[in-house]
Amino acid sequence: MAQANRTRIAIAATLEGMPLMETIDDFDPPKLEFDMEAMRGGRFIEEEMAKGMKALTTKITLNGVGLPILSNMNLRIGEDVLLQVREGGKDQNGKDYWTYHTCGGQLKSLEEKTVKMGDKPVTVLEIANRTYTRVENNVEVVDIDARTQRLVFNGKDYMESVRRNVMMA
Repeated sequence: MAQANRTRIAIAATLEGMPLMETIDDFDPPKLEFDMEAMRGGRFIEEEMAKGMKALTTKITLNGVGLPILSNMNLRIGEDVLLQVREGGKDQNGKDYWTYHTCGGQLKSLEEKTVKMGDKPVTVLEIANRTYTRVENNVEVVDIDARTQRLVFNGKDYMESVRRNVMMA
């Protein structure tokens, strides 16, 4: 069956267990990007080889969040936080879909956007991920853990044999 276009209808999240549903402006899941190294060695056409994966960073932008909410979350820069974002919608054929993102790591930054009269306060939280999982309609799409070196994309564990070779698995 061909993939249909999808529209996100609702986004909900919890940060340290506190619900954020009505405050979410946007969510940037981590960019999954390899650190590449050029290989030329006797070649006219250069090729690249993955030599690692770049650090993962998540951002969430919240509207209307002020001191009462931030105080209740007890957020501190440099400390571990757990962010869970859930999205749901429908595709062009009317079928429901859902995606769950779970991001764990250190709170890297907490930024207050420019204050303007009549505007809601805008807070941007950035997390330096140690772990990230993405599950879509009960299928694990991504599962990454920087400390255990788990790197799963679409069901394939790219680091399984490497971990086994160094007795980490």
